[in-house]
Amino acid sequence: MLLSTGNPFGNVQQKDAWTTTIASTIPTRWGLFDDPRISVSTRAIGIYGFYPAQYWTMLRVKFLKLPGKIKDGAILAIAEMEEQTNVRFYNSIEDPEYYEPYHIKLPNIAVRMDSGREGSGNYGLVGGEQYINVPTTLENADANEIKRFFLHAFCNAAGMFNEQQRPDRDNYVKIDFNNVKDNCKSAFDKIKSNYTTMGMFDMFSITLASSKDFSKNGLNTITTKTGLGIAINYTLSTQDKAFLNSHYLPYIARKDNYVELDDVYDPSGRRLTEEERLQLQNQINAQRGLYGVPPANGRTELVDW
Repeated sequence: MLLSTGNPFGNVQQKDAWTTTIASTIPTRWGLFDDPRISVSTRAIGIYGFYPAQYWTMLRVKFLKLPGKIKDGAILAIAEMEEQTNVRFYNSIEDPEYYEPYHIKLPNIAVRMDSGREGSGNYGLVGGEQYINVPTTLENADANEIKRFFLHAFCNAAGMFNEQQRPDRDNYVKIDFNNVKDNCKSAFDKIKSNYTTMGMFDMFSITLASSKDFSKNGLNTITTKTGLGIAINYTLSTQDKAFLNSHYLPYIARKDNYVELDDVYDPSGRRLTEEERLQLQNQINAQRGLYGVPPANGRTELVDW
């Protein structure tokens, strides 16, 4: 299968969990690679409030007031991503909004309903509170469609652009902007700078629009280069997983500064052996000046979704 997605991070801002060490002074559950308290102390003016777009250590998510079926669909999407990739989620609903006494607003993805007919969100970690806006029309959808929405939204939040935004997309698909809703044209904007791609165009990516997506008149908005329709994708593609596994490690939420890893997949999708997992975990902890088995009492007590 062919791939796949870009990400919005330049060389300075980009964080890759396989190659970038988390600051030894912060726990993984904060979602950050760099200690924001240091950023505060070096800024000339103002409190910490904006973090350059980057990858998360783990996606910090909190559900605001959601209908039951919408929340269930989000939970199914989270479970599927955690089962198939290195991406991990942390329920931050009971965490304080700010880290005191520095008054640092920790990053969160707040999931909320929105009266708009299309969903929206951010690409990657942008800092402070960011949102996944769920269209109220999704309440009329079935469970698969709701889960599809959240798989797509969480991939965007994890740093993936939409497949049709690749700069080389015209070699593979045709966009008919005459059929695209005026407020949705940005979903087809090419990303021409500050991005990375893996492989070739992925017709199976969860982030790829289907032919009728964003249509204002029921006609196709996107087709293959030869004019064929593009089906709805309901699951993560092989290359979606490869991208996420290339940029994330499955950190277990802890309240201390140890790193503890869940089952790890390499970018090819191979699950690391227990010996390899422990070797990687020990290597990361050694970079943080920590040795031995992470203490069991250092784990964060997780809050149910």
